[in-house]
Amino acid sequence: MDIIKNIFKNKINVLSFFVAFFGAFMLFPNYFEAYVMPLPLSKDLWMSLDPSWGIALNYVKLKNLTWGTDVAFTYGPLAHFCTRIGWGENRLSFLFFDLFMFVNYFMLFLLSIKKSQNKWVTILAIASACIVFPLYIGAGSVLILMAILVFWIRMSLDNPKPIYYLFQISIITLLFFIKFNTGLIAFPLFISGIACNLLTNNGKKPHLIFYAILPIILIAIGAIILNVALLPYIKSGFELISGYNDVMFLENQIKGSYLLVVLISVFLTAILILNIYSKKKKDWIKMATVLFLFGTTVFVLYKQAFVRGDIGHINDFFRFIPLIIVSNLDLHLNFKSIYTKIAFLFILLIPFYFLFIKQDNQIEIKAKFPKSDFINGFKIFTPTSGMFLNKNDSQLPATVLEKIGYKTVDIYPWNIHLLLENKLNYLPRPVLQSYTVYTPYLEQLDFNHYNSTKAPEFVIYDFVSIDGRYPLFDESKVNLALCKNYQVADLFDFDGRKIILFQKKKDFKPITFEKTKEYAMLLNSPLVPKKDVYYEIGIYNSLLGKIVSVYQYAPEIRLEIKLKNGNLMDYRTSKLLLETGLYSDIFINDTNNFKTFFDSKNDNQEIKYFNFKPLKPMLFKNKIRITEYKIKQ
Repeated sequence: MDIIKNIFKNKINVLSFFVAFFGAFMLFPNYFEAYVMPLPLSKDLWMSLDPSWGIALNYVKLKNLTWGTDVAFTYGPLAHFCTRIGWGENRLSFLFFDLFMFVNYFMLFLLSIKKSQNKWVTILAIASACIVFPLYIGAGSVLILMAILVFWIRMSLDNPKPIYYLFQISIITLLFFIKFNTGLIAFPLFISGIACNLLTNNGKKPHLIFYAILPIILIAIGAIILNVALLPYIKSGFELISGYNDVMFLENQIKGSYLLVVLISVFLTAILILNIYSKKKKDWIKMATVLFLFGTTVFVLYKQAFVRGDIGHINDFFRFIPLIIVSNLDLHLNFKSIYTKIAFLFILLIPFYFLFIKQDNQIEIKAKFPKSDFINGFKIFTPTSGMFLNKNDSQLPATVLEKIGYKTVDIYPWNIHLLLENKLNYLPRPVLQSYTVYTPYLEQLDFNHYNSTKAPEFVIYDFVSIDGRYPLFDESKVNLALCKNYQVADLFDFDGRKIILFQKKKDFKPITFEKTKEYAMLLNSPLVPKKDVYYEIGIYNSLLGKIVSVYQYAPEIRLEIKLKNGNLMDYRTSKLLLETGLYSDIFINDTNNFKTFFDSKNDNQEIKYFNFKPLKPMLFKNKIRITEYKIKQ
């Protein structure tokens, strides 16, 4: 009888090893680096947005700029693990990261099956995670690391082995330097596990305290190696998170997706509560910690998907929720009821329905197996092997290139790709692209750059924004600096658009703001702008508005611009964007109109008033604060 049990046990162990290795192999990338190709010409300027920041993050490292002061962005110095752009990187860094991920996948799957009392259910959950997993992960890498972190935290709650904490600390350090917002979430997750073990006397307290301190030490060392100014890096990271939630939202682009998310979340929460409550030993602190780990990861995945609300981000929720399910062991290790098991299996089917039936995506199982491209990519890799920017169709006019020469140049609002395709001496402002400058702190970083000797000699300028915002107020102070300290060197046609080439004036004079007045107004009251006056607008959420902004996104505010000719223009804005400030008694419609600011005869239309109109007034307080500044040079 014992022999039969051992044979059966060995078969289970072999099966566990095979499934774990097979799953980890499926998730291992089938490419080594992402190629940087010339961008096709497009009337939709937003097409250049993501490729531009992707390549710019490698560029700023090659220029040895400091993260947090010279550069402030949602990604950090290890962003190449997400973008997979190899320009200036070492191939071993990619290889070690991929092997680290493979080991994590393997251990996650292996230990999950071995611990499970419902092995076939756990195997089905792993299979689901592997099938819906995308070929190109991109920014999803940080969500995967967060899910794996939760797995190791959960393992340490049962047995606080040093190896479990080694994985946790490694992941936290990586996340901090890959993408700060996810790294920020990782810390409370990690500390909750440490706190749980301290409170329940699970492990030696000196060891647990050392584990809690070690990530801070490693991050401090990493900051020196990676050229990161820690406090500004953290500060700008917080600003980028709050600003994104305030203005980067879209209306849900996939009908019915929100209902499916609610269904998944409610059912998983119910299953988790039933599973942990059914245990004979009721360790309430541990149960609360498990619920916190699960709730936080699902909430982060939800916010990632539904703040932006576009098709790609929403699809990511359904691509990665199966892996989060596998990582939260208490969801699938032990079922006391056949009904909870059926409900769990039903939930696993929802991502398939959404991605492959409702969205008509392709199941990419076969494409995940060949790893020859990864191997060949590793063999031929050089710091420039993925760069294919020339020849291209994005050549600027010869007269423009001659004027710029090798002098410093920036581009507004975001097409950094264009500068690199034309081999220009790109000098970035700290917040690389205008659409991300959505708080007063971030605005001031860019303005300080343009209001100093660091300002670029030339700026290639296009008057455009995204999501229906007024371009002049995406970076109000930078636009003001251009008006005051730059002159038009050229106005040229490019891809059917009018583009301005600005050149810095020889008599450059810094701009200052002298506070002249501060007063209150009723919300939804007109503000009549005066010439050479800069306005900071303080709008305040009600308690309900603050609650809504946490679980959804910030309540929407519209900027109405009434012209003296009777026309009414309507744009999206946000509470934080209005705090950055605005100016101008002249309405600008496009790039050509912006040029007339610099002509002796200005033919732009005069503004009668601004109006700041919330779509849901009950989410805001009745009064707003206006602070006026005299613009001086």
